[in-house]
Amino acid sequence: MTSLTFLGTGGGRYATIYQIRATGGIYIHDEGRLHLDPGPSALAGMRALHLDPALTNCVMISHCHPDHYGDAEMLIEGMTRGGYQHSGKLVATRSVLEGGGRFSQAISDYHQSLPGEVVSVEPGDRFQAAGMTVEATPAVHSDPDAVGFRFDTRAGTVSYVGDTEIDERLCHAHRDARLLIINLTCTTQTRIPMHMYTETAAELISDIRPEAAVLTHFGMGVFEEGVEEQARYIEKRSGIRTIAAQDLMTIEIGEEIVPRHGPAGASRPS
Repeated sequence: MTSLTFLGTGGGRYATIYQIRATGGIYIHDEGRLHLDPGPSALAGMRALHLDPALTNCVMISHCHPDHYGDAEMLIEGMTRGGYQHSGKLVATRSVLEGGGRFSQAISDYHQSLPGEVVSVEPGDRFQAAGMTVEATPAVHSDPDAVGFRFDTRAGTVSYVGDTEIDERLCHAHRDARLLIINLTCTTQTRIPMHMYTETAAELISDIRPEAAVLTHFGMGVFEEGVEEQARYIEKRSGIRTIAAQDLMTIEIGEEIVPRHGPAGASRPS
């Protein structure tokens, strides 16, 4: 059984500033434990679900925006038992590790010295993380080093498209994914360059044809127009089961893909 826990389903600057929903990224439990894009409130979400940061095997960051790395340094300290054990792995893009262009280094040299291994990734790279084979996939975003990820789990391929606009390379990179995770930052009416919006999400899901798709990383426009309304449109348009993630929801992947809500009273209002 593989599980994905959404420690936050908000994204974009305003949803993050006002914490309309939490922005803690995704916690993947397969053979090991991997924390993907731990933005602000990641640690609070872990505490709410009694997840121990010291058990994390890998911290992974897709690009150099604070809604994706805000809690990463403290997660690294947790993974390395306060820095006293050089354990675990940090996987991130060059922009996160070194900076470049408009972006400053997001993870300090000190925190990069703590894990047992630090891996800088770009599209096409394949590596091991938390017991899984992972491939970095292309993305078209305001951080030119941004990537998505494709995880080969015990329950099949789980693909995280990341922050990107639609691109023909995405269909090839995420082909045969059993579960496809889409960052739906805006709607068709509130579209923003270099982000996925409702119509393009439906188009990508239609092309890839996963067993199910999950929407997360919702921006302000999505909340204003309705998260569930976007999911229903995408499901009807694509013909693929589409799940609108909620804070602290866990999706279990076995013979079936089953979403389970977090503990009563623990998630934030949508």
